[in-house]
Amino acid sequence: MKSVCLNLTAWSSKILTVWTLLSLFLFPAVGLSFTDRIIAIVNKEVITRSDLEHEIQDEYKRLKAKFHGEELERRYRQKQREVLNHLIEDRLQIQEAKAKGLDVTQEEIDAALRRTPLPPTQTEEEFSHQMLLKKLFDFEVRRNVVVEEEELRRYYDANPTLFLNPPQYRLKQILFAGKEEFERERAKKKAQAIYAAWKPDTVLEDLASQHFVQVSELGWVQENELLDPLAQVVKDLVPGQLSPPIETLLGFHLLVVEDIQKPQPVPFENVEREIRGTLMKQRSDEAYRTWLAELKHKAFIEIKF
Repeated sequence: MKSVCLNLTAWSSKILTVWTLLSLFLFPAVGLSFTDRIIAIVNKEVITRSDLEHEIQDEYKRLKAKFHGEELERRYRQKQREVLNHLIEDRLQIQEAKAKGLDVTQEEIDAALRRTPLPPTQTEEEFSHQMLLKKLFDFEVRRNVVVEEEELRRYYDANPTLFLNPPQYRLKQILFAGKEEFERERAKKKAQAIYAAWKPDTVLEDLASQHFVQVSELGWVQENELLDPLAQVVKDLVPGQLSPPIETLLGFHLLVVEDIQKPQPVPFENVEREIRGTLMKQRSDEAYRTWLAELKHKAFIEIKF
C-alpha cells in the first residue's frame, strides 16, 4: 500500500511538472494577465495597458531626460492621453479599411520600398500599416477634395506678402583672412583700425589702399547667400554705411551696402503649383478631421483609463 501511495505521489508530481511546462508554451502571457488590463474598447477590439506602454516608451525616455517629480508625472499623464487617443483613432481607421475591403499587397510594399528604403527604426509591418492608412485616406478623403483654378488666383491676390522675392543687397567687402589664433588677432586689429578711420564721406577704396588691402565687389546677394553673422548685420545697414568688423570662420569682414533692392512680387505662374499644394493640404486636413470625427461618432468607444 505504501508503494502504491508513493507511485501515485510521484505520478501526480510528474503531471504537475508537465502541465507547468505546457502552460509556459501554450500561455506565454499568462503572467502578464495579472498586471495588464483593458484601458479602451473600440467597437469589438480592445486596447490594453501594455499596448499603450509599448507605444509611449520612447516618449517617456525623452520626458524623463528633461523633467522630474510632479512635472514629469503631469507631462507623462498628458502624453498617455494623447497616445491613447491616437491608438483609438488608429484602430478605427484600420477597422474601416477592412470594412471597405482595402488592403496592401506584398507587391505594393516591395514597390514602395524600392522607391523609399525602410528606415532602420521601422519594421516592414509598421510600414505596411502606414501604407494602408494612406490608402484609406486617399479613398475616403483626398479623392473628394477639389481646388478650382479661380481659387488659386484669389489666394495669391489675398496674400501678397507670402509671394515676395527676398530683398537683395549690392555689397562691397574687405576681408582680413585668418585661421590660426595669431593670424586672427592681427586680422582683427587691422579691421578695427580701418573701421575707426572710416567717415561717411570716405571713399572705401582710398581708405583700403592706405592700409594696403583690397576691396572686393560681391555684387547683388540675398541674405540666405551670406554667412549667418554677415546676413544679420547687412539687414541693419543703410547704403553707404561701413559695418563694424564681423568675425566668421574665414576671418574678419568689413561690409558696405551700396544699394538695396526691395522685395519684388513673385509671378503667379511661378507659385501656382505651390498654392495648389497649400490649399489641397488645408482642405484635406479639414476634411480628414471631419471624417474622423464622424467615424468616432458612429463607433462604440469605451475608455477605462
